[in-house]
Amino acid sequence: MKKLLLAGVAVLAFTHGAGARDITIAQSSDLRSANPGVNRDGNTDGIILHIVEGLVGYNNSGEVKPLLAKSFDMSADGLTYSFKLRTDVKFHNGKPLTAEDVVWNWTRYLKPDTKWSCLSDFAQGGAAHVTGVKATDASTVTITLEKPSAVFLGLMSRPECGYTGMISPDSVAADGSFVTPIGTGPFQWDEWKKGEYIHLKKFADYVSPENDGKPDGMVGSKRPLADGVKFMIIPDASTVKAGLESGVLDTAEISPDLIPEFKSSEKTQLIVSRNNGKNLFYIQTRDKVLSNPGVRRAMAMALDLDELVAAASNGTGEANGSMVSQDSVYFNDTQKKRLPYDVEAAKKELAAAGYKGEPISIIANKRGNVPSFPAAIMAQAMMQQAGLNVQIEVLDYATQVDRRRSGNYQVISQSVAPRLDPALMYAFYVGNKDKNASLMWDDPKAVELMRAAYVELDQEKRQKIFDEFHELMLKEMPGIFLYDMVDVWGATKKLKGMPVWQSNARLWEVSVEN
Repeated sequence: MKKLLLAGVAVLAFTHGAGARDITIAQSSDLRSANPGVNRDGNTDGIILHIVEGLVGYNNSGEVKPLLAKSFDMSADGLTYSFKLRTDVKFHNGKPLTAEDVVWNWTRYLKPDTKWSCLSDFAQGGAAHVTGVKATDASTVTITLEKPSAVFLGLMSRPECGYTGMISPDSVAADGSFVTPIGTGPFQWDEWKKGEYIHLKKFADYVSPENDGKPDGMVGSKRPLADGVKFMIIPDASTVKAGLESGVLDTAEISPDLIPEFKSSEKTQLIVSRNNGKNLFYIQTRDKVLSNPGVRRAMAMALDLDELVAAASNGTGEANGSMVSQDSVYFNDTQKKRLPYDVEAAKKELAAAGYKGEPISIIANKRGNVPSFPAAIMAQAMMQQAGLNVQIEVLDYATQVDRRRSGNYQVISQSVAPRLDPALMYAFYVGNKDKNASLMWDDPKAVELMRAAYVELDQEKRQKIFDEFHELMLKEMPGIFLYDMVDVWGATKKLKGMPVWQSNARLWEVSVEN
């Protein structure tokens, strides 16, 4: 193992010396595909984010703002969106972005042969069925929907969709096959040595969207301050740690148990950034014991949530019992409500529910970058104080996922990736469990509210929907939300800027001192 570690660092040292002004970053797995939104995973999304841009994108608070579009308008009936394109945008091959390019991209995405990950969202029966895309002049595009959709713009901005990124038609061959991503982002495609690294180089002609000089989600200031970015494929955590300490890596995600070490180190810095993902206890509401809301409420009241979160997150998290992120524009005083920590009240709830000490199993995994196991251990101890017979079953992550998808569990301690619109977050948990066993909550009122949030366009009315949803959740407790996910990264002291956003590497407005 020691020889392997030293060999890995030697390779890193060699590659770092070859491009001193690049930002060198480690990620755990290779790129799956350079084709935006096709054959993707989280690491792939993070690379594509630097290369392509969509008409719109999310800002820090989860609002959708113009990106390649200078502005956009919606018709009174909510069926037609008009996007006015910026005139200062160029593809990486030097050609200007036109309305016809946008039509070409959308036509390509909506073809089943493209195998776009988000086709079902925009096809017939999807949440935002697109019925037409038209260039009304050289810099204006209209997109027509079958019916109003409050999540249309948000869906366009999702990582899973490749951000609905615009690429030059030159990105594909004459037969329509994909060749290379020629986007509009701050960095452009350069080289991919499979299993070793992906290198992007600075796009010298890049122009940021209108901004206040600061990075803001996918929009805001997006200057490429480094000559390039090298994504090194390093699955071994000890090699990553050694690379950061030696300075041959500039930044990377690290295990939370390294927080004290990186915080006190003279060689490295600790970077902690909250995102919209969720850490929670996912409850099987059809289980014989847990189908009683009183038992579920008792479980929640038995938890000293602030203490649990502090321990499980190594002091980086803040308790949040809502499905809505604390950074969301929709997080208000109602969303801050949670059941009180009250062991005696929990005991009374259990008695009223007829609980007789039946065993309750929490499934956890021991992945180092999530709090699944430590959160389960803390919850077990706290719930036992209220008289709940809680046991822990440790499984590998893949098996845990299979159990959730099949509905074969009582409680699962898990983390869910960021979804910036609350309605999209709800959709991961709420719906018909007969059709999708992985869903957590099939209360008819909850389903009704989720569907209303998908179509309601007025922000104030959407807020009321989200607040009513949260109040209902506190009564039913289909799951226990602990805290928003936290990205924990290490970096050299020479790195300047914030290299992570919503669990993705984000390396514009980031530099490394020579």
